[in-house]
Amino acid sequence: MNVLEYYIDLKCQPEYRGAQEVLISKQEIADILFCSSRNAHYILQKWIQEGYIVWKGQRGRGKKSTLVFLKTLEEAALLHVENLLQKEKVKEAVNFALERHFSSELKETLLSAVQNAFGIQHIEDQEEMKDILHIPLQYNLYNMNPFFVTIAAEAHILNDVFDTLVRYNAVTKTIEPHLTHGWEVNADHSIWTFYIRKGVRFHDGSTLTSKDVQWTFQSLINEDINIPNKWLLEEIKDITVQNRYTISFHLRNGNHVFPHYLSAIFTSIVPAGSDIKKIILLGTGPFKMDYIDDEKIILKAFDNHFQGRPFLDKIQLWKLPETNLNPLHFFTHDNLRKDQTNGFTFTIHDNGSNYIIFNMNKTGIHQNRFFKQAVSEMIDSQKMVQDLGEPRVAPSTSFIPERSDYKNICHSMKNAKQLLNQSSYNGETIHLAALSFEDFLEDAQWMKQRLDEIGIKIEVYPIKLSDFYKEDFMLSFDALYTGEGFEDNMELAILILLRNEYGIRRYLSPSQRDELEKGFDIIIKQPDYESFIQAFQAVEEKLKEDGTIIFTAHASNQNIFQSNLQGIQISGYGWPVFHKLWIKE
Repeated sequence: MNVLEYYIDLKCQPEYRGAQEVLISKQEIADILFCSSRNAHYILQKWIQEGYIVWKGQRGRGKKSTLVFLKTLEEAALLHVENLLQKEKVKEAVNFALERHFSSELKETLLSAVQNAFGIQHIEDQEEMKDILHIPLQYNLYNMNPFFVTIAAEAHILNDVFDTLVRYNAVTKTIEPHLTHGWEVNADHSIWTFYIRKGVRFHDGSTLTSKDVQWTFQSLINEDINIPNKWLLEEIKDITVQNRYTISFHLRNGNHVFPHYLSAIFTSIVPAGSDIKKIILLGTGPFKMDYIDDEKIILKAFDNHFQGRPFLDKIQLWKLPETNLNPLHFFTHDNLRKDQTNGFTFTIHDNGSNYIIFNMNKTGIHQNRFFKQAVSEMIDSQKMVQDLGEPRVAPSTSFIPERSDYKNICHSMKNAKQLLNQSSYNGETIHLAALSFEDFLEDAQWMKQRLDEIGIKIEVYPIKLSDFYKEDFMLSFDALYTGEGFEDNMELAILILLRNEYGIRRYLSPSQRDELEKGFDIIIKQPDYESFIQAFQAVEEKLKEDGTIIFTAHASNQNIFQSNLQGIQISGYGWPVFHKLWIKE
């Protein structure tokens, strides 16, 4: 603890909080600060040197001295937070603001100071201006390996560190060459040949060739490695290197959507010889992983990216305790002081839906069809949206917002009670896991109150995003309340939803998974987007019929970006694409 913290501890005492001048002895100071008399004398001298107090000492046993406070509690606390931020001790600054017994107003002031430290910071470094983007995170990033990632925020970050053979263009809604110049496919779509760009560099300076592509995919196909989306590779029978920059994939069956598979972050290319189980791998992306620990991740611009160096020099992502800080308010300190409204506001509509899914691999009353239908009857999504408001924008009946149609849906408590009677429910408590974000927990409590009206008991358990990696833990609950945020590539997002082992499949019974597989096989054979979506909706309907999945709401968020921040392109994950950003000076 430094001397400023000792000063704050003294000022936090009720009798000194608003005082400007007090009579006090050194021993009283030592008692309050839980230190020796000798240490109290040292602290007093430091307070005087730093200009925190004036000390008018009195000689003689039992006599008290006069201490004049030169800083209010608010000034001292703010100075301490600013000192921590200057040393990049962001987590300590947040903990200090949250854990001390400060007034709500002071806590808000201190957290605002933390917020102001985020966004674009301009730092002079040896006659060169460095542009560094600081982003606060409300949750831990568990996985920075592209092959094992399954959380949207992690995938977004990794898309700027790694490259794939092809990329999805959200504007044209087509797959385009990326690490490749182009590709060819045979008549039955079973052999796909890709032509790789020359001069693409990995972050260690080595050159990417066909051998690296072959190594990456053969390593992923290895049966000893269990990756969440291994299904993307199960149709690959052989990989043939034609020459240094040409490679062919031989599939067991024809697949019209194979390029969509190769656009997924899970098929990022790494150097030959890499251990794909490592936490940090080399990529070819516009940013490289410079540092990672439990508190922060630092991305550094890669000067030799084949599509050009990004404008930002560094991106620092800080893992903070839960607060109301918005990670996407990219204001600078100066901009906030000048004009609180100075910036661009983006409304981002989530390309997905929130939903409840029952755990069909755990015994209990939730296995009963009538019970699930009773729950569904009580969850009036339209009323939820009306009661709770933003970020909920519309009731949901589908994962796909434009396919949701709530017009003809009615909810009846009478029907719910009849269904509950048919289920033989006997007062059992349903254990519901819910994402520990404010809106999800509000939804869960709203649903708990609704279900209590017909006698269904619900216990809500907040869970973190990283808990999704803990299969046994996640399968210990009767139901899960979560959300699916689709990326820009809707077709790929749907295929991942159906096949990802960390998603809805985990909660389905063996017979339901079989039905899912049959639906998947039908979906990938569809010749166009509309028939693809219709085939998917048929799968959705089967899961909704008996109440295994209950959709609740579509959401949107407004995020504000500083006015001189240009090139803002929001990805399907709801974040700006980092390598597109630049600053208009």
